[in-house]
Formats: sequence, C-alpha cells, structure tokens
Amino acid sequence: MKLKNLIVILMMTVLAACADHENDDPVMVAAKAYVSDEPPYVELLTMVNESGDFGEHSGILINASQTVLYDPAGSFRYPELARARDIHYGMSPRMVDYYKRYHARFGYYVVSQRVYLTAEEAEFLFQKANEIGTTGQLRCGLSASSVLNALPRFSGVPTTYWPGKIMEAMAEIPGVETGYTYERDVGQNYVN
Repeated sequence: MKLKNLIVILMMTVLAACADHENDDPVMVAAKAYVSDEPPYVELLTMVNESGDFGEHSGILINASQTVLYDPAGSFRYPELARARDIHYGMSPRMVDYYKRYHARFGYYVVSQRVYLTAEEAEFLFQKANEIGTTGQLRCGLSASSVLNALPRFSGVPTTYWPGKIMEAMAEIPGVETGYTYERDVGQNYVN
C-alpha cells in the first residue's frame, strides 16, 4: 500500500510541475515577435548565487529570425511577452534588460555570455529550443545545455543539470563576450 501511495504522490507532483506551463494563443505569439537589427547570436544567461559563486539557473537568449528567450523551468513572466512552453516572444532590448534585473538582486548576479552566430546557426538553436518544449522543475541546466551542445561549435558544453558547469564551458568558446548584471535590491524589479 505504501508503494501505491508513493506512486500517486509522484504522479501528482509531476502533473503539478507541468500545470504551470500554459501556452499563449499562437496568434498572440506571432503578434509579439521582436526582430532585432543586431547580428545573430546566442547569449547564455546564468543566475549566480554570490555565496560560493555557483550558478542556480540558466536561460538562453537567441537572436535568430526573431529574438526569443528560452527560459527552461523559469519563473519569469511578464504580460507584454507571449509565451509558448518555455519560450518567451517579444524580447526587445528593454525586455532583455528587465529579465536580467528581475534575477539580479541582493545575493545574486547574472552572467551574460554572448557568441555571434551565422543566421543558420541561430535559427537551428531556436528550433532546437522549440523541440525540447516544456522543462520540469530543476532541469533548466539539462535543457539549456542540450540546446547549446546540439550545435557543433558548442559540443564542448556538457549536458548537465548544473548551470555553473554550462557557464564555465561557455567561457571557453572562442569569441565569447561576457557581461555582468548586479543589483542590490531585495524585492522585485519593475520594467521602466
């Protein structure tokens, strides 16, 4: 009987984790598309705990035919953005800045690691993120690393649960541009 109860609890936990992922209407997703005039790129965003400098969450900004944020198992939501599974549409520079400031706060900072790509590579990563779809809790690193290492130039990025390991591997990619976002607030940040 105890095994049966454990199975029921596990099933309820899995269903509860999946219930958080609602998709916006496809028409709304298309309407929110943001097309940047910047060259194609991928930018790994790692939320780092200052206590020990270890990564706790990974997100990927992809500038392909449109600029999207792949935020696997992330808590980020904003009403101006459309969301389908774990991909946020409408990621203008203002929204990218907000996402970084949303996560940066007292005790945490955000490491941004950008690599410029060909248009084909960027579109490939966008499609790969779409294929993976919704990610369960505590699996952001696994999904983010799977998207990145699907592209041959990122084959050195390990498939791992650990966002810090992904960040360390990304630092070794030729041409990576690294930036940091720090804030000292203790509450929520709001978009300007």
